Amino acid sequence: MSVRLGTAPAEPAPAGEHPGRRPGSAPVRGLGPWVLAGFALHTALLAYVVKLPCRLTSWDPPGTFQTLCYSDLPTLYASTGMAEGRFPYLDPGALLEYPVLQTVVASATGVVAHALSGAASENASQGIYFDVNALLLAGVWVAVVLVLGRMLGRPGPAVLAALAPAVVVTGFVNWDLWPVLCTVLALLALRRSRWLVGGALLGVGTAFKLFPFLVLGALVVLALRRREAGPALLAAAGAAGAWAAVNVPAALADPVQWGYFWRFSQDRGAGFSSVWHWWNGVAVPRLGAQPLSAEQINVLALGAFALACALVLVLGLVAREEPRLEQLAFLVLAAFVLTNKVYSPQFVLWLVPLVLLARPRTVEFVVWQVVEVFHWAAVFSWLGRASAGLPGTEAAEDVYFLAVALHTLAVGYLVVRVAADVLHGRRETR
Repeated sequence: MSVRLGTAPAEPAPAGEHPGRRPGSAPVRGLGPWVLAGFALHTALLAYVVKLPCRLTSWDPPGTFQTLCYSDLPTLYASTGMAEGRFPYLDPGALLEYPVLQTVVASATGVVAHALSGAASENASQGIYFDVNALLLAGVWVAVVLVLGRMLGRPGPAVLAALAPAVVVTGFVNWDLWPVLCTVLALLALRRSRWLVGGALLGVGTAFKLFPFLVLGALVVLALRRREAGPALLAAAGAAGAWAAVNVPAALADPVQWGYFWRFSQDRGAGFSSVWHWWNGVAVPRLGAQPLSAEQINVLALGAFALACALVLVLGLVAREEPRLEQLAFLVLAAFVLTNKVYSPQFVLWLVPLVLLARPRTVEFVVWQVVEVFHWAAVFSWLGRASAGLPGTEAAEDVYFLAVALHTLAVGYLVVRVAADVLHGRRETR
């Protein structure tokens, strides 16, 4: 039987459903898009409320850590000079350690906020900058949920996505929801065999953040399994073309700013909450081991991720039935999250859609979300005490490292369950 790459085999349509619709591509049955959008807006409003203590008082640490309302958005607005009217790609001396489109969004919203702020204080202008970005991010989250609703086709998983607690606490920490939207739109396009469009969306997403590029790895696995390179090559061409269309003009216009992201990524050491930071912070002082340098971590992280990708490839090739694209995409992205030298709390946003697309199980999703919220709280509680030199810092550090271990185990558990689904040919989950 001929089956399109990455799509499910044809099945009898449930009563009342159009027989020509692909599984998972129908609108959410029994739940209108306005209701789903309302749930998503509710989550965005809660995300704003979480940041409200800082919005009403000050965005300066350690207070932002202690009240669990820290956000990169206003912090970078002040620290990079945007509050004084210096914007990356518009001012050669203004630098931001992000890929092109994320930097462009940061600068464009900075121009708007600076115009609206007038003679306001720096703290007030930071608040306006946060508001502008939060408003846009709320709209982006609604779009993500509506796309997921169309792909999931059932109200339960769609509502879980819309109300995800981890989105409440991390959705407005950074700009990560922008590439998440590009990723889910790409997955929808690829599910419909629109390879160039899907690839182009991945390329645009990669211009925001590198992780959407990894979805191409899932397409490579499917292409090798089916011995059909065309779709993967088309998607790769679309991704490369879109990425180049964004990056080449930026690199020519301001090579210093464009290259700053790559230099920063290469030179930085183990970031908070990565397994490598856990090793340096927990294992080294307790076992008397040698700490890992930035160069060593670069090699180990890349090697571990390459090994994980090889395992995903083998799994995809030996599985009883052809895996779904979303299953493989989750495995590749989760491998990156677990092996990368940086894991910021908002990186959980990358996985929220893919967990539900790969394995929409309510209990597993809720438990994982609780663990990630605990991790978020532990990170900033520890930073708040450590930066202020408060009593109880060592205990907060122990809780933090426990949270890192729990986060790693929780994501690892989901990886094992999805891998088992792939191995045994369980394409559709309850």
